Amino acid sequence: MRALMVSTARIVALGVLVALGAGCTTSGPEPKASRSVKSPEVDLTAACPGLITDAAGEALMHVLQSSHLVNDDAQTVGVTAMGKALEEAYREAPKAQDVVVPACTVTGIVGRGKRVGEIGLAAENRNVGAPGTDQTGVRVTRADKERGVAFDCVSTRVGSTRDMPLRITAFYKDRYQSSRGDAVLGEDYLVLAHSGALAIAKELGCENNGGLPDGASDLPKP
Repeated sequence: MRALMVSTARIVALGVLVALGAGCTTSGPEPKASRSVKSPEVDLTAACPGLITDAAGEALMHVLQSSHLVNDDAQTVGVTAMGKALEEAYREAPKAQDVVVPACTVTGIVGRGKRVGEIGLAAENRNVGAPGTDQTGVRVTRADKERGVAFDCVSTRVGSTRDMPLRITAFYKDRYQSSRGDAVLGEDYLVLAHSGALAIAKELGCENNGGLPDGASDLPKP
């Protein structure tokens, strides 16, 4: 009987050791910290809060050649901050164009490199009928690796009127030096500029959304 008890005790002890060994092999090292802690990632449509539609998000991915976007608080400027800046711009008449409106910088990660773009706004007050104010209504502007959409905003929030509208230009600028440029990406630039323009028109409550169409394809030719 004593021999049987000793044998049983050995079996139990062996079982405990096996269980402990199994626990050690399955615990493994602690998981590494998420990459987002070091480089906060943002969704395509959240890179510039309120400024980028789904269509513009797809265009942004084409331009940056990446769906891996990173941002920080200094870069992430949205429609709310821009709207407040434009209100200030109108109150600064007749030098609204001298007011700096914050821009949103978007950074796409491609391998070990980065590609950068920017959605920005410019504004000026227009006294309808005054010399040099023939550029009215919705217009498309273009420059190297850049497209802009300009419109007149009549808004009770801003205080602008039909006789003195706030002239706003929303633009997208491709800041990647080795970009494929206008020939390939011009339409994507325009989609992004239109998205920013329509968003700010809605944010400010511009009459008839500043005359902007719902889609970039319906904009006038530059």
